[in-house]
Amino acid sequence: MDSSELDESGRSALLCRTCGQPVTRLRDRIAVGGKHVHALFNPSGILFEVGCFGQAPGCRFEGEFTHAFTWFAGYAWRFAMCRRCAAHLGWEYRGADGGFAGLIMAELREAQS
Repeated sequence: MDSSELDESGRSALLCRTCGQPVTRLRDRIAVGGKHVHALFNPSGILFEVGCFGQAPGCRFEGEFTHAFTWFAGYAWRFAMCRRCAAHLGWEYRGADGGFAGLIMAELREAQS
């Protein structure tokens, strides 16, 4: 994905905040459990604002899928890292109905057009 790609509203791609690698587009937003963005605490009590995306081609996915501590019932997860700099951007989720990327919104920034 090229950072110059724009969605239908004219807004550009979402980039890795660390290195600027294009990660996903606003048009790839999806609702999971009735909403796009979820405020979620991990087992250590750290709060994450996670946005759900149908595609995140700027990520590489690492590790074995696990259901342990999943935030989305019926979905197993593994880590989503930036393809360019390996920054932790979120998680990939897979379930019987398909999958999605749950990305940490604070780790993304909108490209300037």
